[in-house]
This record gives sequence, C-alpha cells and structure tokens, in this order.
Amino acid sequence: MPKNIRLRTSRVLRGLTQLELADLIGIREIEISRYETGRAKPDPETKRRIAEILEKPTYELFND
Repeated sequence: MPKNIRLRTSRVLRGLTQLELADLIGIREIEISRYETGRAKPDPETKRRIAEILEKPTYELFND
C-alpha cells in the first residue's frame, strides 16, 4: 500500500501530532501512523472523522 502523504501533510499543516489527532478521533496513535504509512486503511467512519478534524473533504485525504 502506498504512503498517504496527503493525510500526513494535512495533519502537520493543522499543527497536530499523530497523538493529538488520534486523541481527537478516539483511536490509538499507532493507527494514525499505520494510515499515513499505508500499512492500514481507516474504516469509513474514521475517514469521515479525520476529514472533519482536518477540515478537508474525505476524497482529498484518501484514494479509495
């Protein structure tokens, strides 16, 4: 799976660490790392919550 550069870039531009984003969503920090490195894909609800927090449309953050 390819790395998700858009997710990482959007998170950094919002000034959030992986831990801070994970806390806002209610998941573990390692999950954010896995999403960013392409080792895992978030479920639709998690995608929606990430997009909401990062103030981006879901399609801009995730390819699928």
